[in-house]
Amino acid sequence: MKGLLEVKRSDFNMLLTTYRRGERDAKDEMAMLMHELFRDNGGEKHSLIDVWYTEVSGLLMCRSSVDPFKVIRTLRSKVMEEPWRVRYILRLIPIERVVNTCIEEISDACSDLAGVKIGKDESFRVTVEKRMMHTLHSMDIIRVVASRIDRRVDLVNYDWLVLIEVIGKVTGVSVLKDDDLFSSIRIKRSLADI
Repeated sequence: MKGLLEVKRSDFNMLLTTYRRGERDAKDEMAMLMHELFRDNGGEKHSLIDVWYTEVSGLLMCRSSVDPFKVIRTLRSKVMEEPWRVRYILRLIPIERVVNTCIEEISDACSDLAGVKIGKDESFRVTVEKRMMHTLHSMDIIRVVASRIDRRVDLVNYDWLVLIEVIGKVTGVSVLKDDDLFSSIRIKRSLADI
């Protein structure tokens, strides 16, 4: 198993959160679900997912050969049908770009993705989740990133979320709709309300 310091910048395309000290159970659950949900995948033979522990309790990095957005849609459907099947995976976050943790690289990646995904009349919000980084401040990142995106900012009723996941020396960046994020707790609560 790789530790965070051994992971290359391009090695992950999803982040998985779980309970503290639940990493092993979440890793096993993710591998089992990926095998169950995507084992045939058109007859292709490939590695479905690799999962690495990080130095942050409750946080795992994942690399899947299946598109992360497809993984999230399929996993959401599975939880809607069988809510008891997911016990340890709390959130699954797709990562579109991985860069070094420096404001220039982060803002370049966000600007590139936003330029392609966010329409001229659409709004966005920037959210930063920081782990293992104390020298770079969230508000500094937000200010620089927002200034590079030529779209309207709306902190409440946004169309797109520019999500920046700082994990020490590497940062994952995505431009997402709210439905692109997986939260097992949110799905299970919505089922309870029905």
